[in-house]
Amino acid sequence: MRRGPYASRLIGRAGLVAVPVTVLLTACGTPEPQMRPRPVATGGPVSTAVPAASPSPSPSVVSAADHPEACRNADCEVAVHPGDRLRLDRKTGLDAITIVSLDPGELRLGFEAGAGAFHVEGMNTSVSQDCVNGRCRTEGGLTLALGRPGRIGDIRLRLASVAPDHAVLVLSPG
Repeated sequence: MRRGPYASRLIGRAGLVAVPVTVLLTACGTPEPQMRPRPVATGGPVSTAVPAASPSPSPSVVSAADHPEACRNADCEVAVHPGDRLRLDRKTGLDAITIVSLDPGELRLGFEAGAGAFHVEGMNTSVSQDCVNGRCRTEGGLTLALGRPGRIGDIRLRLASVAPDHAVLVLSPG
């Protein structure tokens, strides 16, 4: 396998925490985490906003293990477990997102794509490109946490909730 000099320089910088990694193409902005008002008891104080973190997925959330094509268009909300693989349409720029690990409050994702350019944002980002006989593949990863969304190219990613055995991952275009 051969790596181009540009990819090698990026790999050396990929270990920076919460620093965007740009590979040939850039996108703008990081979405603000969505907030859900906290319920207020009768006669209690005015509600305050807290990050949404319910331990079980809502009925509209599908399981990635049962529906690996649910995020094909990069617009979904899925319950994920380590080892789950979400297949995406090549039009999104990615081939797949894999759930690498689930730790208290954090989710580690890996991604795969053909040769291409990506702007990656999140914690602990990494991007590498390998070329063999003129065919190139891009691989990378990032970590998400509640209130700390990420982005891979034009796909926004955020955690809606994290429980000990699963997390609810939200993908949206843009």
